Amino acid sequence: MGWFGRKQDDRHDEPAPTLVVLAQRALAERGMETTVEVPAGEQARLVGTDGRVFLLENLAAQVHGETPDVQADMVAEHFDRMIQAYSEPAPEELGADELRQRIRLRILPDPSADGGTGLGAGPSDPTDLDYARPFAPGLVLGLCVDYPTMVSTLSGPTLPRLALGIDELFAFGQLGTDDEPVDEHAEIAPGVFIVEGESLFVASKAVNLPALFGAAGFGTVFAIPHRHLLLAVPIRDASSITSVQMLAGLVVQVLTDGEHGLPGGVLSPLLYFSRHGRVSAVSGFDDETGAMRIEVDERFQEALEQAAAAS
Repeated sequence: MGWFGRKQDDRHDEPAPTLVVLAQRALAERGMETTVEVPAGEQARLVGTDGRVFLLENLAAQVHGETPDVQADMVAEHFDRMIQAYSEPAPEELGADELRQRIRLRILPDPSADGGTGLGAGPSDPTDLDYARPFAPGLVLGLCVDYPTMVSTLSGPTLPRLALGIDELFAFGQLGTDDEPVDEHAEIAPGVFIVEGESLFVASKAVNLPALFGAAGFGTVFAIPHRHLLLAVPIRDASSITSVQMLAGLVVQVLTDGEHGLPGGVLSPLLYFSRHGRVSAVSGFDDETGAMRIEVDERFQEALEQAAAAS
């Protein structure tokens, strides 16, 4: 199972190397010596002699289930890209025009909702998101610079040193995220749409739903279980509540898919309702069974009634 499995080789009966061993070996081959740290309650990580910290949680999700040889190749490619990324200019070194092209808006878990531990790279991420803007319960809007080899989340103290002001950064970040490519945009069940792709900003397209689905006068119910996936139901008529129920089932299926895991971890397990620029949560989980339940608040109820009356 994953990197804790054993080699299937008639000539050997030795445990396959763990991800930590593969990562440490790959970095050493690239001239970077590291030590292993396991902070209390967290995943193992590697710390270089120059102080750089290498978190392995996202890499673990990528190599999960692959054979040892494939895992080794994936780990090597991962650190090749990471080392190449070190040659990229820092965000504060970018000119205004280049920054406008590279800036992206991204939906992230609210750091204040999880103890202020940071986002994107797990609980050890030191990024300071004090500038982030609220989006929905448990979610905020942060800013990233999209380099050819990596994505860098901007930290609050960096912003005053950038070539653009914060309002312009958010404006161009929205445009950049809207323009990110997707691999699939389709209606997968009556009234239920999927938007999916390799881009890290696919889920963040939920900030501008009309760009994907056109005007939805009665609002849209959506879910963003992980960064590469957006599921949505534009409210259109009385049948939309059935589509929302199907949406809830799909979200539970995604969240419980233990075979493939969630790239980057769970972004949000909830359903949200967006209308007139306001986003609220419209689902929760039963305390005893853990089952998802749809919670129809006043705004959502009004939209359903208006859609039914208009159909």
